[in-house]
Amino acid sequence: MAGENTRFIRGWCLDLAIAKYVAGREKDRAFTKALVRHAMTQREVLERRLACTALDPQLREIVSQRIRADFGSAP
Repeated sequence: MAGENTRFIRGWCLDLAIAKYVAGREKDRAFTKALVRHAMTQREVLERRLACTALDPQLREIVSQRIRADFGSAP
């Protein structure tokens, strides 16, 4: 959110987006889907952030599948 308290600068919380993909709860999935629907993130950016995040390989694949699902495409 940009406003007077942030000097009208908007910050994008990509780490938050990855954390929401990892958590995977219903409310987190709704959040990530809304990010995509409102064009507040890009698949390539999320994939780069995911690559920089320390995760178990199985969980990384689950998160990758969630990202692909939100963008409506398979690998």
